[in-house]
Amino acid sequence: MWIIATLLVLGTLYIWHINQAMKGVPTEATELSPHRWTVEEIQAAYQKSLEAPVDVTKSLPPKQNRRYIIVGGTGLVGTWIINHLLARGEDAKAIRILDIASPSQSLGVSWIKTNITDERAVTTAFEEAWPAHVANLPLTVYHTAALIRPQDRLKCFLPLSSKVNVDGTRIVLGAAQAAGATAFIWTSSGSTRLRSPTFWIPPWARYPKRIVQVLSDRTSPPQPDEFFGNYAATKIQAEQIVQAADNPSTGFRTGCIRPTNGVYGTGGESKTAVTEIYLHNGGAPTWAAPIIQSFVHAENVSLAHLLYEQRLIQQSEPGSSLPNTGGQSFIVSDPNPAISFGDLYKVLTTLSTTPVEFPELQPAPFLLFSYVVEAYYYLRCKIGVLPRLSHDLEQLQPSLFGILNVHVFADDSRARLAPEDGGLGYNPPLTTLEGLCRRLVDWNQKAQTEGVYVKGKKIVLGPIKVSEDGVGLDIVAPVKL
Repeated sequence: MWIIATLLVLGTLYIWHINQAMKGVPTEATELSPHRWTVEEIQAAYQKSLEAPVDVTKSLPPKQNRRYIIVGGTGLVGTWIINHLLARGEDAKAIRILDIASPSQSLGVSWIKTNITDERAVTTAFEEAWPAHVANLPLTVYHTAALIRPQDRLKCFLPLSSKVNVDGTRIVLGAAQAAGATAFIWTSSGSTRLRSPTFWIPPWARYPKRIVQVLSDRTSPPQPDEFFGNYAATKIQAEQIVQAADNPSTGFRTGCIRPTNGVYGTGGESKTAVTEIYLHNGGAPTWAAPIIQSFVHAENVSLAHLLYEQRLIQQSEPGSSLPNTGGQSFIVSDPNPAISFGDLYKVLTTLSTTPVEFPELQPAPFLLFSYVVEAYYYLRCKIGVLPRLSHDLEQLQPSLFGILNVHVFADDSRARLAPEDGGLGYNPPLTTLEGLCRRLVDWNQKAQTEGVYVKGKKIVLGPIKVSEDGVGLDIVAPVKL
């Protein structure tokens, strides 16, 4: 009996040790990002965003006078690419969205409902006639569509992600070549360079292996068993396909942008951005507050895509002396040190006029439970008779910890290099704090006027004001529908 009791005590102590290691912030991480935001900083940034928002259009490259096909154009990044193309003067009749979802806002551009895993549908969409006055313009294709299944890491589930992320990319790439496109920019992911940490450490180790990672274009790709999940594994496959397709001799130029790590912002149909999940869910229980990661605003990501197009066009001009950047990939991020999830939570709880809270949990028990969820998920997919798990519970699998419980720092210095030095000339105008305030301004204004959905219920609030304790409101007619 005493043996069992001893083992239980030792097991409990070991799990406590794992728990502390998962919550820890190594010195290496704090040195890379030493400052945490204060409420006063957040309030001041919000007020500035209300009174003098950053004008991103000043950072856009000039009009190129081309046709544009944006695959995945109703998503967050795709929507901003379209907005930026229009803002710099491109003809709306020369812009076409290919996506399975319809646009949420009328931008004056055409939309063709398209499943990118259907080769015939993609080919037909690319062959759709253009208005006569733009039909002979050169063609650029932006491919931003992807299937994000962060819970999957087992190889048996790989086809679920690869069908869209690999096969779909190959189909779109082929259609773009056949249509005579001369620039093809694909949205990759910084996770293609992320290695999953090892949480099951020996009792004498203080932190998990690979708990702090700096991702740059010089970072070598992970080994097959090092990816946090199938999403990253399929994205790197597709990235390699896009890179290999670059062909200066035929005039078909390709390139990839790697946003790192969390993409957020306002607009589009995508509900996968972390800010959207938290705002619509009213927050979430969390163990990630100490974790430090780089974020990147969707408008900064869009800017990187447009800059890459400009570089490829310039390099293809006769007599160009610019270094060749075709068939390459560039990591991009916001122009500030990485933030902690605690910083993000403080912004949301300080500024949101709708309820948001983040009760603290301990990670290790959930890490243990995640293996149970994964086993159940596997059995259900194989047997097919077990009840389906809720969406939130289905997400709680080991791969989630491989991307969430790791301190990730983006090094986008190569993208920031001048074009003559082999860079994109990337100079993102929005910091993460400015970008988050930008999102909260939009959210609060919608909550005040048309209403927003929180936990499935529509909330309409009264006029917004900034108080000493954060953003408050004079409630005129709060309505829950």
